[in-house]
Amino acid sequence: MTVLYRISIDENADATVRGRFHMINPDAGILPEEDDDLLPLEIMIDAWQRMKHGSFFVGDGLGHDSLPMPFEQAAAIADGHVLRDAFEKESDDEAEPDEYFFDRIDEIIEFFEVSEMLNTPAFWEADGFWDAATDEDFPADIDAYPYVEFTFTACDARYVAHLTPGTHWATAQYCD
Repeated sequence: MTVLYRISIDENADATVRGRFHMINPDAGILPEEDDDLLPLEIMIDAWQRMKHGSFFVGDGLGHDSLPMPFEQAAAIADGHVLRDAFEKESDDEAEPDEYFFDRIDEIIEFFEVSEMLNTPAFWEADGFWDAATDEDFPADIDAYPYVEFTFTACDARYVAHLTPGTHWATAQYCD
C-alpha cells in the first residue's frame, strides 16, 4: 500500500480533539477541507480499528506510526469503547454500510473545522524538483510537508477517549 497521508492526534481535552493531517506523498493530491464533514468519524473509526487489531507499524520514518501505549492497553481501550458495536459494524467489509451511523453524525460530532492548507506550495512543486529528484530529496521532517490542522468536538467525551495525544499513523485512506 502506498502511504499518502499521516494523521497526528496532538490534543484531546474534554471532548475536543486537535490534530494534523499531513500529505506525505505527492500522489495524494488533496487534503481534507471544511466540507469533509465525515472526516472526524473516519478518524475515530480508523484509530479504533488500528487499536483493536494492533495495526500500528511503529517506527521513525514518515510512513511509520506511533502509539504511546502498549498494544494490549490499546486493544483494551478499543474493546471497552462506548461506540464499539457501531465501529465494528462499520469496519465489517462484508456488511452493508451502516448509513445509520453516518446519518447520526450530528449526534456524535457537534463541531468540526479544518484550517487552510499550510506549508504550501509543497517542496515538490518547486521548478525543476522532479528533474533529478531522489529519495534523499524528500525531507525526513514531517513539518516540511503540506498539512491542515483539524479540530472537532464530540457530543460525549467518551466518543473520542481513544484518540490519545502523541498517536499518529500513516494511511492511504481519506479524501476520496
